[in-house]
Amino acid sequence: MSKIRTAVVGLNMGLDHAYAYKLAERSELRWVVDLDEEKAKKVAADLGCNYTTDWTTILDDIDAVSLCTPHHLHAPQSLTAIAAGKHVLLEKPLANSEEDCLNVIQAAEQNNVTLMLAFVVRFLPAIRKLKEAVDSGKYGKPISAQGWVEAFLTPAPGTWFSSKEKLGGGALFSHGCHYIDILLYLLGEPARVSHFGTRVGTDWMEGEGTSHGIIEFKSGALAHLVTSWGMRYKKTPARFQIHMTEGMLELDNSMWKVEAISKEGTETLYERPAEYPARRGQNVLFEIEHFLESIATGQRPETDGHEILKSHRTIWAMYNSQGTPVNL
Repeated sequence: MSKIRTAVVGLNMGLDHAYAYKLAERSELRWVVDLDEEKAKKVAADLGCNYTTDWTTILDDIDAVSLCTPHHLHAPQSLTAIAAGKHVLLEKPLANSEEDCLNVIQAAEQNNVTLMLAFVVRFLPAIRKLKEAVDSGKYGKPISAQGWVEAFLTPAPGTWFSSKEKLGGGALFSHGCHYIDILLYLLGEPARVSHFGTRVGTDWMEGEGTSHGIIEFKSGALAHLVTSWGMRYKKTPARFQIHMTEGMLELDNSMWKVEAISKEGTETLYERPAEYPARRGQNVLFEIEHFLESIATGQRPETDGHEILKSHRTIWAMYNSQGTPVNL
């Protein structure tokens, strides 16, 4: 099996990508790239690869690249890599506008390269088991799903994270996009949406720091997702609870355990194996291996541009929804 020469650009979000490429059998990790030269040098020494601060200088020495950079750079950097004939694993989001998303998708198709979005949650084993349980029919049909993505992000005023234009929105677009994708993955095509967002507690952000979004699916099922970067204290019941006509499915906060509650009682459908390797990059390895396999076989990645554009369009529709004023 010939190795795929890989590189990672951006060693904040991309650090686990680098370690996962080192673990992946199909990969030969050639380069790590960061504007912080000392960081790049250290990671390169740890992983036994080269480093640089300018990713455009290494394109002739790689076959595929993970781009893990600020959101407003995704479209132009992807287009540069694709034009050079490189396969691209792009951290979320695809781009900050539909026009840019479509341009990147079209460029990848025209240049016959693999474009995959790094929606890491989609590839976790517990999510696959949850999908299997929803689709099995054993627990009936979905009625209502609730999701909680509650966190506290250290305020970073003046950074790209604080800019609505550079981030592409607020917490829902930047982080909640993973979980909107999972809701569509589990429950199908959305019909209608609604959304409310607030900057209370996150006034350093231009976009919403806390979001409540509702989706009505064409199946009739409903979903409610809470996403926040402003919750200093939390006691979240689970990551997801999916109420079915014949039971309830729950994904715990670690996203490594799935339980089903039905007339038979409570059953554990999946939990993290005791022997699961405790090593950096392991959780990202699932998506990295899917990306490399897609390159090697020419198969369509599960999270290609067309698939991920669905979740982006759902969020943009949420942002454009208008609540009805209340007159008391």
